[in-house]
Amino acid sequence: MARESANCCTCCSSFITGTGLTILFLWLTLRTQHPKCFIQSFYFPSLNKTTNSHHNNTILFTLKLANQNKDKGVKYDHLRLTFNLFLDANTTRPLANSTLDSFYQGHGKTAEKFGSAEPHGSGVNRTVDGKVFFRVEIATRVKYKILFFYTKRHRLFGGANVEVNVSSGEKVDPKGIRLGNVPPRLGSEAAPVRGWLIAFSRFFVSLLFFIAFT
Repeated sequence: MARESANCCTCCSSFITGTGLTILFLWLTLRTQHPKCFIQSFYFPSLNKTTNSHHNNTILFTLKLANQNKDKGVKYDHLRLTFNLFLDANTTRPLANSTLDSFYQGHGKTAEKFGSAEPHGSGVNRTVDGKVFFRVEIATRVKYKILFFYTKRHRLFGGANVEVNVSSGEKVDPKGIRLGNVPPRLGSEAAPVRGWLIAFSRFFVSLLFFIAFT
């Protein structure tokens, strides 16, 4: 009788462990991470005082997209970018729009897309405390390729405040600027707390699985 009870406990333990590992495997397989988007380069020729481009208001930019998923591809819909000009620390006005073609991005790959936008209206060189700032935002929808099928579409959007050199017309920050959760307000570059809570929740869930099955 004791032997049968021990066998039953062993079977139950094996079933629970196997089920837990299966759930963990499915969670790791199906979970996705949004791609990261960056303004890699930004050039506004009309601000360049070393050339004769004062009347060229075309915005030239490079958008960098990084697929963080090592085992999933990403299919992007058309990428829509909007460019606003800061009039003061809290106010912007629409300046230009640009749309980039849809494309597929492989596992863990990085892509750079070159684009341009034609501003409309006057006063495109408006300064705030002697500096020029643009608000750049991106919006699109993505679906993830897992093995041989695609997930449903998910919204992908973000924005950043880009300072441009008043003499050269290039962005001041030499690094890529993340289009994330930065609000359209100068002097406030902190992302909302929600992003930190999501990251902590994911870490906590992973830790629970690790403790339960080790």
